[in-house]
Amino acid sequence: MMARQEWLGALAIALLVGGCQSTATRLESAAVARPEAKGIAVDVAVARLEQPATVSTLTGTTRPYREVLVRSQVEGQVIRLGVDVGDRVQVGQPLAEVDAIVLKNALFQAEAELAARRNEVHQAQAAVQRARTAVAEARLTLQQAESDAQRLQTLLQDGAVPAQAAEQARTTAQTARQVLRSREAEVVTAQQGVAVAQGRLQAQMAFVQQARARLNQALLRSPLNGVVLERLTEVGNLLQPGGEVLRLGDIRQLKVVVEVSERELARLAPGQGATVTFDAVPNRIYEGRITRISPAAAAARLIPVEVVIDNADERLGSGLLARVAFQGAKAPRLMIPESALRGFEEGQLSSRQGSVFVVVGDRVQERQVTLGQRRQGQVEIRSGLKAGDRYVVRSSRPLRQGDKIRPSIFSEG
Repeated sequence: MMARQEWLGALAIALLVGGCQSTATRLESAAVARPEAKGIAVDVAVARLEQPATVSTLTGTTRPYREVLVRSQVEGQVIRLGVDVGDRVQVGQPLAEVDAIVLKNALFQAEAELAARRNEVHQAQAAVQRARTAVAEARLTLQQAESDAQRLQTLLQDGAVPAQAAEQARTTAQTARQVLRSREAEVVTAQQGVAVAQGRLQAQMAFVQQARARLNQALLRSPLNGVVLERLTEVGNLLQPGGEVLRLGDIRQLKVVVEVSERELARLAPGQGATVTFDAVPNRIYEGRITRISPAAAAARLIPVEVVIDNADERLGSGLLARVAFQGAKAPRLMIPESALRGFEEGQLSSRQGSVFVVVGDRVQERQVTLGQRRQGQVEIRSGLKAGDRYVVRSSRPLRQGDKIRPSIFSEG
């Protein structure tokens, strides 16, 4: 009787344990099947256009918008230097003077030679006049000789004069005709002499003008409105042609040259705005614009970019430290996290092409996209995705085309 009771107790325990195991198996199966029924958990985001971030602040040095190096164009000793560093100058203002005694002597000689050339022209013109007078006299003589020859020929026919007289008259007329031709040739020669003399006169006049211009160059004048940036010589120094005297600059506008990296260069364009600040002028921000981007990189593959700011009050000068921050480009860009790209976890991202999973209803579709710039974990999408599209940022497990998903509590939209 005792053995039977023990057997029944063991059977009851086995049935109880078996029932519990069956229930646990069903619960486990249900737990596994539930995600398949509800979809794969994913974080969903909405694609949005973003204004590009401001480039980090860069430093540069101010320079005048326009800078001129005043050089001597003549040789001589500096006898006067009327301006110093920091002085304001106007266009045409005398700045310095070179001793011009040699230039003055050259001008005097040139003017004396010019007077001699004018005298040559006058003499040549007088020779032409004399030659024309001789032509007129020879023409009258010829007319008289021809008249006499004709008269004696008539008398010869009447027997009033001998043949020898008539022949002598004809010879005289021929001689007068040759004299006339000779005098006409002398006129042509005299006219050519005038042309030669006038050519020498014109050449000497040009030489005199050149000597006067060189004398004027002994006085150096300002070519612009600005300030004296540097004084490069002193009174008493001997200058050669091309010798440096002063450096001038127009500081009503200033330019700041900064060097940017290749990554930052892609965000910049001529005409784009920038803000410039100076330690010398605290609590003031200057608005500038990009006027030039160098086509050639400098050291360390940095590209010089020129920014121009207004300085109408001339409060700022040349050589000051400037801090430049470029404003973002006007055109916004579509940026998404790099983690949304397929292959991100495996480190198999392409530099230009990729794919993302776009949410359509409760399913995902893989879409090919063209990639642009990358910045701080973000990547630019140039095509394949548009603003307002919902896409998967991350998922609880790898996704495939057409998988059913369920947005997590961290999802947007």
